[in-house]
Amino acid sequence: MDNYIIPAGQSVSKFLQFSPGEDHIKVTVEEGATLNACSLLNMPVGTEHSVTLEMDLMAHSTVNLVSITLKTGKAVANVHVRLIGEGADVKLAGAVIADAEQNTEKHILVEHVAEGCTSDMLYKQVLSGQSTGLVHGKVLVQPGAQKSASEQTLANLCVSQEARALSQPMLEIYADDVKCNHGSTIGKLDETALFYMRQRGIPEVEARLLLQHAFVNDVLQRIPNEDLRERLSHLVEHRFRGELKACNGCSLCD
Repeated sequence: MDNYIIPAGQSVSKFLQFSPGEDHIKVTVEEGATLNACSLLNMPVGTEHSVTLEMDLMAHSTVNLVSITLKTGKAVANVHVRLIGEGADVKLAGAVIADAEQNTEKHILVEHVAEGCTSDMLYKQVLSGQSTGLVHGKVLVQPGAQKSASEQTLANLCVSQEARALSQPMLEIYADDVKCNHGSTIGKLDETALFYMRQRGIPEVEARLLLQHAFVNDVLQRIPNEDLRERLSHLVEHRFRGELKACNGCSLCD
């Protein structure tokens, strides 16, 4: 297990690029600290990866975590965030792009333990071919975690008839002074928008690519570092165009 401690009052940024295999990460964010983290998964087709991430947030700490999955064989992520200190805030976001027979699973649990904590969960999947994508998101509000506020949005775009999206938002609440919302959508490309774009001279293939990129753009916008955000947006575009190769030990994709 890799252990990380974000010292009290400090602001830290991290970029993680995962490789095939297993990872187990434990993060403690001390009082008043801020962590901005982004992870990328772009592995050869047929490989497997699993990650377990545990995060403990102390009082008035902040975490912004964005995960991008571009290419894989099978990928499983188990994320458990505990808001232990009063006023802690976590924002979790992720974008998955899968095709062929790729299979991704995300199991996310955000546990509100202390009073006045906030959480926000935004995950989007674009699935084509015979791919399968599962996102199971759960917010657990423990007794005594009054004035908790939570938002969950799970959205899925199935580009092919064979693709399967499994989307499961859940709330489990044991406090009475809370504000918690959750929602899930599964759909296909907007034919009206496609027609509108084609009427303005945009080829159908290009219009489809633009709509898919726009679908995941709000996830990308949660990356605070402008250079990294633009770089990953560029990689997402190449992925949709079928031009992206799997990583081979580089610090960031070519």
